[in-house]
Amino acid sequence: MAPNRVIVVGGGISGLTAAYRLLHPADAATAVPRVVLIDSAERLGGKILSTPFEGRPVDEGADAFLLRVPWAIELCDELGISTERISPAVGGASVAHPGTPGPELTPLPDGLVGGVPTRLGPLIRSPLLGPAGTLRAAADYVLPRRFTARRLHRDAIDRLDAAAAAASASGTVRVRPSPLTVGDIVRCRLGAAVASQVVDPLLGSISAGDINRLDAATSAPMLSEALGRSRSLMRGLRRMQPAPVARASGKSGPAPIFGSFEGGMGRLAQALMERLDGCILRLGTPVQAIRRPGTRFAVHTGSEALDADAVIIAAPAHAAAQMLPAAPDTAAALGLIKYASVAVVTLSVRPDAIDAPTEAGFLVTRDTGLLATACSYGSAKWPQWSGGDRSDSADAGPAHAVLRISVGRDDDDRHTRLDDRELTETVTEELSSLPPLRGLREPDAVTAWRVSRWPQSLPQYRPGHGHLVDRISEVLAREMPGVFVAGAAYRGLGIPACIRQGNEAAAAVVRHLGSDRASSSP
Repeated sequence: MAPNRVIVVGGGISGLTAAYRLLHPADAATAVPRVVLIDSAERLGGKILSTPFEGRPVDEGADAFLLRVPWAIELCDELGISTERISPAVGGASVAHPGTPGPELTPLPDGLVGGVPTRLGPLIRSPLLGPAGTLRAAADYVLPRRFTARRLHRDAIDRLDAAAAAASASGTVRVRPSPLTVGDIVRCRLGAAVASQVVDPLLGSISAGDINRLDAATSAPMLSEALGRSRSLMRGLRRMQPAPVARASGKSGPAPIFGSFEGGMGRLAQALMERLDGCILRLGTPVQAIRRPGTRFAVHTGSEALDADAVIIAAPAHAAAQMLPAAPDTAAALGLIKYASVAVVTLSVRPDAIDAPTEAGFLVTRDTGLLATACSYGSAKWPQWSGGDRSDSADAGPAHAVLRISVGRDDDDRHTRLDDRELTETVTEELSSLPPLRGLREPDAVTAWRVSRWPQSLPQYRPGHGHLVDRISEVLAREMPGVFVAGAAYRGLGIPACIRQGNEAAAAVVRHLGSDRASSSP
């Protein structure tokens, strides 16, 4: 019997992982299908993109991946690139918040887990909260469980009523919302000041979202788990912290949180591409529709119709919805997943124009009104970006500082109305209002710049997201059995979560093909 054909639509990290796993199954007894990988772009990698900037590879999208979950680490081990992995040279971050006369930087308090405080001492010492905010955060240790239950139940009822009214007014697909947002839980236990000055800048910068509209169950499941361990959110999170690891010096310390590669995150995508043995690539090929005219699927690209026994759609939810005219209920549910547009402005700066960074960067609170949402001291985190670690090389050139400024939030698309030069000038002016970066006002301080735009790129996990994803899975299995979705829009942002979903989609295809063969056997 001829091998099955599987089409993977989307060449980002989820699609690459799915294609790789189909071609290299963990179980040697699993039949290897023919795999076709299609992407509308002219390259693979999606939002992983490491390109030259001032002569050295600098990431335009994600510049690291989380090490406290296993999926990316395991894939690196399997691909043989774990020895190439590096960690940031510096850590820590500050928060840019309103001050007098302008915005000022204050270090984040120590002891954060997932962006949420775990210890009262650092909060007391931090000027971020003020006396009232600190006192309210301290109440986390004494407020009873019944206070949490009453407060969160009230928030849940209010949200259910609002969602029902909105669905009734719009006639859209009804989705039972999750009762809690991240903001609900943090405000309930730690107060509004911690929520707005600590947690929202951190978690909001990861997803370009608003913690008051960020589904707690899918965005930060650790919060509910922590409350299950203790009435105090801080104590519960402390109990979930990983144990210190031994270092080469013999001293113990916290395990590294993030990892990358000397040549940038593009190394991971490259390693996957190198292992797509026998995979047929169709780049620059947008998929217009996926239909099932008979017993097999037809994937229409405009120029041809490719047949397949199973399909994995590893494209954004809004793109997946357009591909499924034959599955209207699925398409309608996919259309409910909203996205934020973001951009990254990369600056090459004279090192003497700014204070030497001692941390990885800073986050920006919403109440500053700034366009920037975060700034990474890129060459402090990754010294190879500046050439500072290659001074003995004849062609290394002068060392320079690299800054990466993120713009765009769920509720802020001002950057989309500026051209690249206007955007660069705006964020440079904003950064120069902060004391360590005032030298950016000098005419020749910025020696090079580029803008990387990522329109409609970050899915927003609104309340009820988990229920919505369950609904998508259910109706897709009914309308188009054999088609599967994977990626950041569904069950987790970030590179490790997308790798996990790529693995799971490949496993679902193997099960589907196995059941098809079994049902068709005499």
